[in-house]
Amino acid sequence: MSGGAEDARWRQLTLGLFGQPPPSFDSFFSGANGEAVRAVQHWAAGGAGPWCVLLWGAPGAGKSHLLQAALGAADAAGASCMYLPLTEALRHGAGLLDGLDALTALCLDDVDAVAGLSEWETALFALYNGLQARGHRLLVSAVSNPQHLPLGLPDLRSRLSAALVYHLLELNDEDKAQALMAAAARLGMSLPESVAAHLLRRLPRDWRALHTALEQLNEASLSAGRALTLPFVRATLALTD
Repeated sequence: MSGGAEDARWRQLTLGLFGQPPPSFDSFFSGANGEAVRAVQHWAAGGAGPWCVLLWGAPGAGKSHLLQAALGAADAAGASCMYLPLTEALRHGAGLLDGLDALTALCLDDVDAVAGLSEWETALFALYNGLQARGHRLLVSAVSNPQHLPLGLPDLRSRLSAALVYHLLELNDEDKAQALMAAAARLGMSLPESVAAHLLRRLPRDWRALHTALEQLNEASLSAGRALTLPFVRATLALTD
């Protein structure tokens, strides 16, 4: 692994990506994804089993959350680990992947971002082989099944398809409401189910947008000493019927 400036560049990509508190398994509402979550938890703990796990699903399904939660758990278990979002890594060049096979646990988010880019695919293929040869672990996310990614390197498609693959399903409306209420509780707020349902009807379904709204409500609630009633929430977030 290269050191100095390269290590600092990796650290910059990893730090500052997480919210407060950072994503964890406890803050992830599994819904119908219980088996996938358990597989990622097992991967993070370093237990016996598939060394490579791939999660795929639509934006907002929680892929990044689970990869970042896995990073925290692997770090707590003593692994040398890193979370690398490939959408961010693109501007640094494929050389950024050199030496990452020295890490015992690596989380690569948005592998589809480099699909069709020959230099990146070649570097990713080498990284995959290096991690496997060393007995290290890889956790990957993508927007689609690896069989359907627009990869130009057939051997890379074959390697990714050989992973333990899970389709991460989006939560239904009832589960999203429960997840929103649980997230509010972690911030110290009581969010009535009717208010959670209203937020889901009026706000973008993207989880980041929903969590931003919760943080805004938390600040306003603490400042005004008000409970999260429907009129208060509407006024705070400027929501209309």
